[in-house]
Amino acid sequence: MSARDLAVVTRFSGRLFWRDRTALSTSVLLFLGLGIGLPFMMDKVRPGHPEFLLNQHLGVLAMVLVLTTFNQIAVTLTARRDQLVLKRMRTTGLSDPAILGGEIGSLVVQSTLLTAVVSVALYSLTGLPAPRDPLLYLVFVVAGAAVLCLLGTAFTAIVPRTELAAVMAMPVFFLAGVGAGGFGPVLEILPGWVGTVLGLLPTGAVVEAAQAAYAADGTLAGDLRAAAVPALKLAVWGVAGLLATARWFRWETRRS
Repeated sequence: MSARDLAVVTRFSGRLFWRDRTALSTSVLLFLGLGIGLPFMMDKVRPGHPEFLLNQHLGVLAMVLVLTTFNQIAVTLTARRDQLVLKRMRTTGLSDPAILGGEIGSLVVQSTLLTAVVSVALYSLTGLPAPRDPLLYLVFVVAGAAVLCLLGTAFTAIVPRTELAAVMAMPVFFLAGVGAGGFGPVLEILPGWVGTVLGLLPTGAVVEAAQAAYAADGTLAGDLRAAAVPALKLAVWGVAGLLATARWFRWETRRS
């Protein structure tokens, strides 16, 4: 896989994404609307509680990140598979890793930019402070987005047709929201083991690392220790996604 091929597919995927009105409304607008709107509303309901606001922000961020990564790539790749776009792309000389890597790279870049927009908006409109360690925050947003995209790519193997992709991917959105606290303190009324299981999701790793990035009394050594477990979780999910994609990903519909 050459860097040039990867860049070509990334640009191609990005252009198609920004021309797709459905993708813009279900991905970008929801990301911005929920990512900014819910924490902003909670800040007005409970002003002067920065810890509550931070938890709400990170929970919603983890939830909407699933929309622009896992859900979006599942819909996109299923549609291009069923329309035989992926099959035609393989005949151009592009390698399989370049095709999938470009699709993933495009959504990772877009998700990271949307996260930046949401974060800056909340820093300006609410009492949410900026992270003490923005690099740690950025690294885990990018890594989490990449892993979620990879898992969404593997997920397309069980999606029979394009019309069902969004519906079948939606449970991941809800589970991520519940586990990260995006829907509020739902876990408090559920058995303890539910929170433990949902905490193993990639979004749980992103939230854990982000909390360390916001910790006021953190140090470099403390950040590295705090990032170790979330990094391990993402690495395990990433390897699982790679293996599942290599084994089961389909380049064309079964009906062809």
